[in-house]
Amino acid sequence: MSASIIPAMQRLIAILEAENSALEEARIPDALALLPDKQNATKMLEQEVAVANDRKKDLCPCCPDDEEGAVQQEFSVFPYRDLLEQMTELGNRNGELLQRAITAQKRVIELLTSTPAATLPQNYSNQGAYAPASERQAFFTSRV
Repeated sequence: MSASIIPAMQRLIAILEAENSALEEARIPDALALLPDKQNATKMLEQEVAVANDRKKDLCPCCPDDEEGAVQQEFSVFPYRDLLEQMTELGNRNGELLQRAITAQKRVIELLTSTPAATLPQNYSNQGAYAPASERQAFFTSRV
């Protein structure tokens, strides 16, 4: 593994934390503004991992059945384990928050585009509720 993977993971973690915070507080425009940064950080991490894997293949042509190679590989992954677990937890939470935001936005759109119910009378009683049709009173009386 490469030491440059750690900063790439930390950058992605920071962006996920910021996006999750924005989503938890329903600051959708702030969360959307982080999308290009998240995409760039993800691409950078993918590139760093690919470079590290290529470098590992060139440096250590160990066979996979080699027990020493497996133990060595496990120790080389150890510094990344905490970051990987943190990134996984943040990614899962991010998915949940994004799904919640999408559901909320759909509901708002439904409320804004739905037509009002035509079955309710359009008159209010003196208590502030809709007046039944039998209790409607005239506002004006004619004395002519």
